[in-house]
Amino acid sequence: MRRSSSSRLPIFFTLLSMLVAPMVWCVIRPDDQRRIAPNVAASAVHAAPYVDEDGEEQAKRKDNPPPTGDDEDGSRRREREAWFEDRHRAAPGVSWRDIERENAARQVRKRNRLAGLRFPSAGAGAMATGSWLEIGSRNQAGRMHSARYSSDGQRLYAGSAAGGVWRASDLDGSNWEPLGDNLYGGAFELAILPGALPGEPDVIVRGSSDLWVSRDEGQSWTVPLGLPNNLRGVRRLLTTSDGSGALYAVLQEVIGIATHFGVFRSVDTAQTFTKVLDLGTSAGDLWIPRDGGSSLYALSGRTVLRSVDQGQSWNSVGSLPSSVSGGELDGSEAGAPRLWVVGRIGGARKLYRSDDAGVSWSFKTDVTDYWGSIGASIIDPDRFAWGGVEVHRTTDGGNTFQIVSSWGEYYGNPAGKLHADVPGIEVLPDGAGGETWYVATDGGLFRSRDGLMTVENLSLEGLSVSQYYSTHTSSVNSDHVLAGSQDQGYQRASAPPPGLDHRLDFKQLISGDYGHLTSGDGTHGYVYSVYPGFVLIQIGESSAQLATTDFPPSESYGWLPTVTADPLDNRSFFFCASKLYRYTRVGLTLAWSRTQWSSQSFAASPGEYLSALTFSPIDPQRAYAATSGGRLFYSNDHGVTWHLSSGTGPPPHYFYGTALLASSLDVNTVTVAGSGYSNPAVYRSTDGGQTFAPWAEGLPQTLVYCLGEAPDGSGAVVAGTEHSAYRREASGGSWLDITANAAPLNTYWSVEDVPTQNVMRFGTYGRGIWDYPVGPRCFYEPYGVEAAAANVLSLDSMSSTQIGTTHVIRVSGGQPIASGALIVSLNSAWVPAFGGTLLVDLGASFSIPFALNLFGQRDISIPIPANASLVGLTLYGQAAALDANQSKGWAFSNGIRGVLCQ
Repeated sequence: MRRSSSSRLPIFFTLLSMLVAPMVWCVIRPDDQRRIAPNVAASAVHAAPYVDEDGEEQAKRKDNPPPTGDDEDGSRRREREAWFEDRHRAAPGVSWRDIERENAARQVRKRNRLAGLRFPSAGAGAMATGSWLEIGSRNQAGRMHSARYSSDGQRLYAGSAAGGVWRASDLDGSNWEPLGDNLYGGAFELAILPGALPGEPDVIVRGSSDLWVSRDEGQSWTVPLGLPNNLRGVRRLLTTSDGSGALYAVLQEVIGIATHFGVFRSVDTAQTFTKVLDLGTSAGDLWIPRDGGSSLYALSGRTVLRSVDQGQSWNSVGSLPSSVSGGELDGSEAGAPRLWVVGRIGGARKLYRSDDAGVSWSFKTDVTDYWGSIGASIIDPDRFAWGGVEVHRTTDGGNTFQIVSSWGEYYGNPAGKLHADVPGIEVLPDGAGGETWYVATDGGLFRSRDGLMTVENLSLEGLSVSQYYSTHTSSVNSDHVLAGSQDQGYQRASAPPPGLDHRLDFKQLISGDYGHLTSGDGTHGYVYSVYPGFVLIQIGESSAQLATTDFPPSESYGWLPTVTADPLDNRSFFFCASKLYRYTRVGLTLAWSRTQWSSQSFAASPGEYLSALTFSPIDPQRAYAATSGGRLFYSNDHGVTWHLSSGTGPPPHYFYGTALLASSLDVNTVTVAGSGYSNPAVYRSTDGGQTFAPWAEGLPQTLVYCLGEAPDGSGAVVAGTEHSAYRREASGGSWLDITANAAPLNTYWSVEDVPTQNVMRFGTYGRGIWDYPVGPRCFYEPYGVEAAAANVLSLDSMSSTQIGTTHVIRVSGGQPIASGALIVSLNSAWVPAFGGTLLVDLGASFSIPFALNLFGQRDISIPIPANASLVGLTLYGQAAALDANQSKGWAFSNGIRGVLCQ
């Protein structure tokens, strides 16, 4: 029988009381019958077959296209963005982006601090025993944005959309390594500068919605001085090639109530910036020659400006037509120089060319299929390109354009044809009088050394920036892993590659965007997922046959609507809309009949729909549902009839239900999560869904994307959020951040349990798939490092958590000779106290007094008895010491967590 932590508390305290002295005790009370809905006609929906290369057919796009295209046109992008925005629901006047910007900054501060602490699991990319493990994909890259050379020109840096900064060991894209895991978000813009002193690493400047700098290869990140307080985006990062070492940034900022663009300059390796030009309220831009020229060219509205003194002064040299309002600027040094602008005229884009350095301009063509990316040759004034779904190239000065390759060609030749959707085009000098073009796509980074006549894929191996919505690991063969991605299709891995690399290689079975992978029995016999427009069905564990079926007509649902497999029949699944539908396979055909399963309407307001659905693993007649409007429901007859939850659950309008987790230990316990910007992000019910109460202690204001339960029977719950992953014990007092700096700072979109490996498998939106081990890890881990104010002490340990050994806990960063105490508890907390944050539960704890030495440090030894009954016990620790510099006279540390092991 499993012994509870509370029952082992007296044993633990009694044993320690005989071994640890002096010790002060403290207990402080802080102020299988399936039912068919009647009178509903079934409609057969037929599907076209798709079989992977292990079967009889192969789904090649050019020969056997899926029901809809892979390219993300304007309407689909707008629908996806609207869905994404709706999920981040908040009260009027509450900016979820501002909240998440601060969350991201707090996470960076946490990781910067962890870089100075001693933990076996600390350090970017660390793979200590029992720590996080990256699973892949090793060979399927996601969206990229930028490329730059190292300061010595020997290595290649690249910026992704959501997976940070990467560096290859050469210019051929070999041995990619992540340098941005300790910083949230992508690297839409990059600048690489030499270190301040010889031998120092390159200075990495990364721009997206904000601007950060790293001087230690991504271990830590800081914000330069001189940036606007109301920075809203980085449009361009450019360095001079004239030897001055200057860096220029085009930043978007809010001045008053208006959005402005401005040029900022740094001459001290991005330590400080100074504004040198206001570009006005139209989307301005900057171009700097790459051949050693010192002139700067800026676009402000329709006016072209030039500076010859590093931006100290600017002169107007010419203007575009009066109807143009802002745009993108590039140039070719081979002209006078020749400049190019894609200008905005209302909602249209038009290409203009200047042959006299911006003095006069001529219209060349209308620009359609445009994503804002342009590139001009350094050595050929007639060669220019823009990117949209495809890359459009001219070799005659803009008189005619050709597509480099159609998006469908990629699937027959991923090594030599461009992937669809192009957010970035860069042209860099090659050091030998020539140039290299880099094309950033939604499927990785490509290179061309012949002016875009041909391209080569630099991301076929190791550039692990896949953006996953969902994963599914087979319950009968854990080597079978499926993944649904953003714009890199529905993927499957069947076995790990040879060698020591744990990352899996995935094969793209069908292109597009896929989410909500679900199986009724946990196998890959039937796996259901959704594309924005149809349901995708995989049939077969080893040889995957694919089929599709349509969504119910005239319905409301999300961009990626939720589907949930029927746990009582793996040939059936439920579709979530304003009503609940059930689909069932018709015999041995590739058709699925559709019935309206319940008469319940879930749309209390226009457009509301079911956004989450789950069934109890103990009793599948018990079902739970959440809506996009924040309302919660429960059912006792497998989803036929529904009851609205009441009580202290989430408020309507501001809560969007994204995840539901029914306990595997108690049929009446269910947890729901979603948008938590104007209310708690997580609620829990212990009465079968009748009432819910907040269960979000320790979580920041954020969106919780997913919930999962540990497969070890402990009842521990994990959650994936916008920036990190958290864990809460079944009886624990708060959520704890479990990423430390061993897992990437990223959006943890999905999670599943893999019982055979005792891990929780997370799908991230930008850094692939990661496994978190839920079992005992024989080392201490940090938590609460992001706590601010009086939490200035550091608490760490390099000790194993084995029983029968002496654990050494170090307190540092305090005042010399100050007295204090190490508090050890069986539960965590997150409670404001004495100007700081109390991270341990004082209700069942003991303390060990200490006195800091002259360096404000002390090592505390705790002998742990060799008593097998203590194995599995979780201990939480926090230090507090007197500190006159703190407002309440006390300094607190971060927390540490350790599970006693054999």
